[in-house]
Amino acid sequence: MFRLLVGLWLAAVVVLLGGCTRLARDTGPGWTAQEVGAIGAMDVPECVAVDPATGIACVSNMVAAKPDAYWADDGTGFLSRLRPGGNLESLRWKDSTPDHPLHSPKGMCVFQNVLYVADNTRLVGYAFGDKAPAKMIQGPVGQKLNDLATDGEAVYVSDTAAGVVYRCGTDGVRPIKAPEGVNGITFFKGRMFAVSWTLHDVYELDQTGKDIPIPFGLAAHFTNLDGIEVLDDGTFVVSDFNGHKISTIAPDRRTVRTVVTVTTPADIGLDRDRMLLYVPQFEAGRVVVYHLRKE
Repeated sequence: MFRLLVGLWLAAVVVLLGGCTRLARDTGPGWTAQEVGAIGAMDVPECVAVDPATGIACVSNMVAAKPDAYWADDGTGFLSRLRPGGNLESLRWKDSTPDHPLHSPKGMCVFQNVLYVADNTRLVGYAFGDKAPAKMIQGPVGQKLNDLATDGEAVYVSDTAAGVVYRCGTDGVRPIKAPEGVNGITFFKGRMFAVSWTLHDVYELDQTGKDIPIPFGLAAHFTNLDGIEVLDDGTFVVSDFNGHKISTIAPDRRTVRTVVTVTTPADIGLDRDRMLLYVPQFEAGRVVVYHLRKE
């Protein structure tokens, strides 16, 4: 009996230590982020989306002074446009009008020369660049549409209130299983990833919609996850809004490292060609630009 109890105790210790290694922070070499610029005059910036073809970046501005206005259909939102590298080109590149209102714009992505924007319960699209835009994709009637991403074949939008991601293509709209409070979404080498605002973790999603999301098991590191990007080496970059930080997660999906401490970072954008990370500071009214470098 004594040996049995000792064996069970040792097994429990091994399990606990295994869990601790999953939560261990990296103190060795990794990615660093150096601030190279900042764009002010923003009004509750929520998302930065970078066009991979040109390096032009767009910023969604919600113009919401109080939390109860973050999802209001008030016709006050606007989009800013940044030149490649981060200099401001136009503060109010796209503005809300009575005929084409823009309420509280959040996540964005560029697909087939159209900038798609999640605006509360609907998707809106704007011609992007000089080429004629493709036919606008019909979006879902959502509850709280949040972030957007594309796999090159369709547009995907997260619905934070419904806990689902919608695939929106020329063949229609279909739901994909997602975690409760799903927020930022992205693609990397044909695989789909998301973060949860309420569950504080990162997930891999099944694009077919059949299987349930697979968590990384890193919730103890984060407070409220907002945005997510993946670097070319498989390193994840996530923004923790109320944790006030930008963190990297190594390709092993276990090693977490804080690379930037910044207030209320929302939905981040990545310029791969220039290795620039755009961080909208929701409450500070500006976008900070960081240069990413591997140590």
